[in-house]
Amino acid sequence: MSVKELRWLFVVVLSVAIFIGNISEPATFGISQQWTNGNYSFAGGTHPVALTLALIIAVLYLLLMFAPPADLGEPLPGVFRRFVTFWLDFILAMILIAPIMGILPALTEWNRTGIFQWHFERTVHAPGDGWLTAAGLILLVTGLVFYFAFPLNRRRPSPGACITGYQIVPDDGIKMTVRMAILRTLLGFIAACGAYLAPFIARDRKKGKFWLDAVFGTRALRFR
Repeated sequence: MSVKELRWLFVVVLSVAIFIGNISEPATFGISQQWTNGNYSFAGGTHPVALTLALIIAVLYLLLMFAPPADLGEPLPGVFRRFVTFWLDFILAMILIAPIMGILPALTEWNRTGIFQWHFERTVHAPGDGWLTAAGLILLVTGLVFYFAFPLNRRRPSPGACITGYQIVPDDGIKMTVRMAILRTLLGFIAACGAYLAPFIARDRKKGKFWLDAVFGTRALRFR
């Protein structure tokens, strides 16, 4: 299956996830721990439907990573499409990671109470809540970094870039190592927070670059 065919499958799955999210009752996927005005709240869990969507996205993600490379053409001069791509990827990544992350608190609560619930919420502190929250945070960060870095290392578009029709590639003579892909991903999160600066710092429209590309020797090329 080609990259251009996979883009429409990602659009369908994303649309279904948004539709389900709008018609279903709000629920916490993953782990949530908070104190509000002295009141404690701990929630976590997942849902079979959310896990199914996560599995579908995971399969499509792997298909994209091992699909034949896309034919690339002219540089992408604009940066707005990149901003949209980041948020498409972030939404898809959270739909993928959060339900899987929610398995851990669901199983832990089952072991503690003897009653299995896909989703739970309580106001009483239990031993290990802090460690569970820390483990969930580590899993979330690791999953997000892998989601964004693996396509760079594989020389494939991310799912979001696949939808919007371009790919980030290294300049001629530069090899995208695992270390470079991870560093570019981490700095890319900062770039997304300061997206309003992208059009003004080290911008090269003819080569499809902005400051993040200048740092790592990459550029954005559109699909043919």
